[in-house]
Amino acid sequence: MFQKLILAIISILAAAAQPAMATMPKQDAVNRFTASKALAHATTGVCVMDLATGKVVAGCNVDKGFVTASTMKVVTGASALELLGKDFLYHTRVYAIGDIDSDGRLTGKIEIVGGGDPTLGSRHFKDCTAFVDTLMQCLQDAGITAICGSIELDRSAIPDQPVPGYWMVEDIPESYGTGYHAINFADNQALVKFTRQWDGTYRAATAHKIPGLRLNCHVREQFKGDTINRPGLTSRLYYNGGMLQIDGIVARRRRGRENFASWYANPAPHRLLADSIESAFHTNGITYKSSTEGLAYHTCDTLLLLDYTSPALAEILESMLFRSDNMFAEAVLRTLPVDSGIPSTTGNGVRIVNKLWKSHGLDTDQFSMKDGSGLARNGWATPQFLCDVLRLAYADRDRLGIDYSQLLPRAGREGSVKRLMLRTPLRGKISLKSGSMGGVQCYAGYYPASQPRYAVAVMVNNFPGKRSKVVSQIQTLLLDLFGK
Repeated sequence: MFQKLILAIISILAAAAQPAMATMPKQDAVNRFTASKALAHATTGVCVMDLATGKVVAGCNVDKGFVTASTMKVVTGASALELLGKDFLYHTRVYAIGDIDSDGRLTGKIEIVGGGDPTLGSRHFKDCTAFVDTLMQCLQDAGITAICGSIELDRSAIPDQPVPGYWMVEDIPESYGTGYHAINFADNQALVKFTRQWDGTYRAATAHKIPGLRLNCHVREQFKGDTINRPGLTSRLYYNGGMLQIDGIVARRRRGRENFASWYANPAPHRLLADSIESAFHTNGITYKSSTEGLAYHTCDTLLLLDYTSPALAEILESMLFRSDNMFAEAVLRTLPVDSGIPSTTGNGVRIVNKLWKSHGLDTDQFSMKDGSGLARNGWATPQFLCDVLRLAYADRDRLGIDYSQLLPRAGREGSVKRLMLRTPLRGKISLKSGSMGGVQCYAGYYPASQPRYAVAVMVNNFPGKRSKVVSQIQTLLLDLFGK
């Protein structure tokens, strides 16, 4: 009898120890990662969380704050799904205001009321010309063959400044730092082409006409033997004046390859839209005369020509997370106050996000959001907070009608993590959002990519060496955690 009792106790102790023993290899992997030479002078945080229980099964510095870079988009996207729903649509409405005579002549104006749709004319969606084309069809359906008046754009829906106040001046002119407006068009970007002149200087011009944008270019080729001045371009964008200034030096290139092109932010996308509409008038045989005639008419008819809707929010979030689109992220954050009766500002969006996750029981002291994209250098979160958000978003999949894990790109196959884990057993088997900036390399996501069991966040700040060595160590960590 005593022997049976001893055996029963041993059996109970062994069963109790089994979960702890099962997690030991994962903690060993984390310990090896933090002790690696490439991270000797960096600060590192890792959290591996069981999605079913919310328990941290392995980690280090799970409750310490780290600059997130673009992994902040994980929080932005999950918040939008929770508050707006996967089927949320942006609306851009177009009105014909004035008198339409029997010949189809509109004396008045075409008014476009922006609703903040970030996808309008975006090259990242199949039907990037759909808005302008659809508007032309609506004008024809309404019998409008000529317009004497103006195209007016109502941009009051987004009262905040185009770029968050915490962004660095150096980021604002770049294609990844473009602002968010009530009327966005063509990704709010402009392709600038640089053409080498005979004296080694470069002339800059936009590939297509961009109304409201002036270029001031002082770029030259590197002088032969000049080892002091390293190649590199700097730029400044002045939103008030609409001027893009580009300075710097480019490396000497082989003959025939002297010219190059680069994308920059467009400070006035609404003007590009208006210009595109005017061009479409001509193409579609609609006579347009810009005039103040009839703008003070006594009888005023208002005709809704078009209520144009964006793709569903789920599709926008997938594009945002796959490509790490900062403008889309800012759009989503500023859309959160839409039903609250308060202005659509970055600050109001941040307050709503904090309130949301606090209501879900999370410690929002583990999180400091400054923008929706993570481009702000002073935005931070703990590894555990990121994992908690991932866990709650996944747990809420039935109510939300969508599995958040399926919106993140799969490492080694797609999106911004296409090259990560490329030639490893984890290729396509782990979904991750990446985040990087100077001295920062982070990842957050799910394993496995289908029907995940774990949320994982790996955050490295202040590393002094090469980024490639840090990424290599992170890949080794992920393989040790999940690839064996």
